[in-house]
Amino acid sequence: MVKLIDLTQEILKKHTDPKTGISESILLGYCSNETASEHISRYVFASKFAHGIVLDVASGSCYGSSILRRNNATNHVIGVDMDKNLLLFGKYVYSIDCIRADAQHLPFREKIFDTIVSIETIEHVNDQDKFVYNLKSCLKKGGHVILSTPNKLYFSPLLPTPLNPYHAREYYLEHLFTFLKSHGFEVLSVYGEWEVARLELIRRILGSLLKFILNKLSLKASYIDKLYSILMPKSKERTDDELVDPDPNSVPYITIISNSNVAVCQYVIFYAVNPS
Repeated sequence: MVKLIDLTQEILKKHTDPKTGISESILLGYCSNETASEHISRYVFASKFAHGIVLDVASGSCYGSSILRRNNATNHVIGVDMDKNLLLFGKYVYSIDCIRADAQHLPFREKIFDTIVSIETIEHVNDQDKFVYNLKSCLKKGGHVILSTPNKLYFSPLLPTPLNPYHAREYYLEHLFTFLKSHGFEVLSVYGEWEVARLELIRRILGSLLKFILNKLSLKASYIDKLYSILMPKSKERTDDELVDPDPNSVPYITIISNSNVAVCQYVIFYAVNPS
């Protein structure tokens, strides 16, 4: 049997980019309090809409699946991911029913799930048409999808490709709204996570363009973030005796207009129904 500590170290090694230090897999206890709060909050938010038989697509270490399972309206939760070590972690730590599969080729019969939750997945998928087609095929008539993704206006505005090395494509709000409608989904509501000031949004746009230029010159785009951290005042560092658990309630959500690209937030969450 694989030791949990060895499994954890293997996951951390595999899913952290050595050049950027960016990790796309969340292991609670091995990330910052702020990062944990942010990611937990998305699943807590999604759990408000989840019901019946639930599929958690790209479940990763399955911490989110365990949150969805706590909802009284949820009958059963299945986690799906391509990484066998993350799924093993989910089985060991959270006792989640997991299946190893590609989100573009979900191994389920049609119209079996009442709810599908897809948190920060679509931006990683190469064939996003096939991905969304699979989601719709697996949903019952009247079933719901909760889909969360980074807002391109904040993370890679005006750029042809995302700055994040793990992302295949990011969406502006209106483009994703149109994309989901083209696959037969009816968007019921759209929410924004982490509303930002317009001045901050302008800074992100300018910073995004500078990072793009630095990448083209084979220079480290992270220099921009380091410079910003120097110029901006730092928050007070917390001492060991002040450590607290992650707080998903510290992450704010707003309702936003779905037919506009000007969504002044970091992430968008679509709540949609399969009408057929």
